[in-house]
Amino acid sequence: MAKTKIPNTIAATVNLPEIKAAGGLVYNDRFHILLIFKRGKWDLPKGRLEPRANAMETALREISEETGLDKAKLSPKGKLPQTFHTTRHEKIKYLKKTSWYLVHYRGDDSAVVPQFREGIIECRWVHLPDLDKYRSLLLPRIEYVIDFWLQNLAYAPRK
Repeated sequence: MAKTKIPNTIAATVNLPEIKAAGGLVYNDRFHILLIFKRGKWDLPKGRLEPRANAMETALREISEETGLDKAKLSPKGKLPQTFHTTRHEKIKYLKKTSWYLVHYRGDDSAVVPQFREGIIECRWVHLPDLDKYRSLLLPRIEYVIDFWLQNLAYAPRK
């Protein structure tokens, strides 16, 4: 009896080429989180990994580029779950795998500058009790990352 080879990656299972990206859930000293508004949805800052690039460094760079925050004031605090979704680029369908990091911004609700050339029209610090007002326009994968943080890490004792 011949064994059937089972794909061992999501990209192989769905038979799509993979794009890797990295981004961050940014919170500040007031414990507000930073959302970006792009293509009619609230999102988190992220970007594509260049070949042989470090995912965490990519996340920090993209956060700074997409929001105007000073990269020197960004500190990674942990890893969050990866997300997967399909996307199209130049008429080719891809599986996009995003590595997410929890990132602290040393400061308050500092001024942010949306990266308009990337289609980001607004960056906004959101107080956690106000988060429900944004849920209807959150991408499901972004809501998943935020909810994972809220349920598992946001209220954990700090070291």
